[in-house]
Amino acid sequence: MPGVMRLFKRAPAQDDPGAALRRTVSSVTILPDEDLRDASRARLRRIVAEAVLLQDRAAELLDAIRDREPLAELAPRGGPMATRFFELRRELPPPADLDMARQCQTVSTVLDHHGTLIVTALQMLSFDWRSQAIVDQLERLDGLGAPAERLDAVYAELAQ
Repeated sequence: MPGVMRLFKRAPAQDDPGAALRRTVSSVTILPDEDLRDASRARLRRIVAEAVLLQDRAAELLDAIRDREPLAELAPRGGPMATRFFELRRELPPPADLDMARQCQTVSTVLDHHGTLIVTALQMLSFDWRSQAIVDQLERLDGLGAPAERLDAVYAELAQ
């Protein structure tokens, strides 16, 4: 068509689209289904073990928030801790069976709860001067509650 400017050009075809992949991948191992199941279960066990350790530190942090220690001291501890809970949630493996699917769902929910609770508590601490209602909520903080017990139960189940 005369007088029409062509705005977009098709990218030139690559000579070998697999070349970039071959440069980054050195080997591929195909695992039988049983090995995949064991690997997924081991990965879930590692994630839950780390989360159980983190939740002990999170409970201490929430106690410090309840006691309204300085935000400048608590935020550097709480921010990375909440981020790690969310990262662990994203790292959960795909379930290999129905029992593991139930465990993964429970762990996912608990990890989200823990991360969200820490972020919310830190936000409330930053605004405690604005409202007595926020102060009342801060004073009601008492650990991680029932979700922590659920995570402990999954950990005990996986340790068997």
